[in-house]
Amino acid sequence: MSPKQESIIILLFILMVFAIGNAQTPNIAERLGYDKNAKLLIIHADDLGVSHSENRASISGLEESPVNSASIMVPCPWFPEIAAYARKNTDKDLGLHLTLNSEWDFYKWGPVTSLDLIPSLVNASGYFYSRVDSLAMFAAANEVAIELRNQVKKAYKYGIDVTHLDAHMGAAMSTPEYLKAYIQIGQEFRLPVLLDHNIPGMQNSAIQSILGNTDVIVDHLYTAGPEDYASGMENYYAKILTDLEPGLNCLLIHLAFNDDEMKAVTKGHENWGAAWRQADYDFFTSEKCKQLMTEQKIILVSWREIRDKISRMD
Repeated sequence: MSPKQESIIILLFILMVFAIGNAQTPNIAERLGYDKNAKLLIIHADDLGVSHSENRASISGLEESPVNSASIMVPCPWFPEIAAYARKNTDKDLGLHLTLNSEWDFYKWGPVTSLDLIPSLVNASGYFYSRVDSLAMFAAANEVAIELRNQVKKAYKYGIDVTHLDAHMGAAMSTPEYLKAYIQIGQEFRLPVLLDHNIPGMQNSAIQSILGNTDVIVDHLYTAGPEDYASGMENYYAKILTDLEPGLNCLLIHLAFNDDEMKAVTKGHENWGAAWRQADYDFFTSEKCKQLMTEQKIILVSWREIRDKISRMD
């Protein structure tokens, strides 16, 4: 046998071993106990704790619609109300919407940490910065980590059975340094964190080096943008559900009522404002939503399942 033939045989053997190994590695659906080609979906409501309106609509969604997950903003004014609900309703899938920004013009909040420990996270008025780019310009990564950790600790102190972590406005994922802190805090508390491959910095070597078998990256992440709102939320969400692909899918929504409180909170902001949030609520509590879920054979899964079956299985 010539050296060239030997090389070909060795290469074929390596490829065969790799293929067998890949075939035997279960995907997320299989790890959760479903068929490998199942269409798994988390319908996830953001921003609980922002207002009473947001809390009321989100609770209604969790109790009366396919919405099956939500996340709480610990620094926000209406956090105690939703924390009380979480303590009484331990079956609900409630995580934390880790918060580093305060985006509305006249309705503000700041850190849960003493300002002398995290001075780079706040503006001259002591509030979080409105914009993510301002945060990225001024906030030190070690102070970001301190604040994120303290938000988790405060949630536990209030009796919330935290199921996962995600990031308000993507701020905690907006630089590789913040992203590293975000992932490591999830690992520290043995909680899944919302990640997908399109996050800037995910391919950074420092990030890849800390990801392990208990970390989960969703296959497809969806959230409406201003152009979708302009075209009609029902059209956007119906298309998402109709075209949903196999794998772990996460759909981020915002539920609130278009009432005086929410109009005041979001004053001056049509995008992600009160009417937008009412449109989200209207679709996900509709019969059309339920019908599409059934027709497309979509399986709802929760972050609690992921936490207990993957993130805490080491």
